[in-house]
Amino acid sequence: MAERTSVVTTVEGPKGSADVVEVFADGSNQPHYQVHFQGKIDTYVTEGEASIEAMEIVGN
Repeated sequence: MAERTSVVTTVEGPKGSADVVEVFADGSNQPHYQVHFQGKIDTYVTEGEASIEAMEIVGN
């Protein structure tokens, strides 16, 4: 079984758009979150942390 992912939200700003993605690792019931922006992926513990970072990197 592979990890399960789903896009929580897409944030848009003057520098482009970033996706906040919820990730459930194989065998885990606790998600972590990723911000996908221009081919770069950063990982965060909470959705709030990821959303704040996404807003900052797109220029909001």
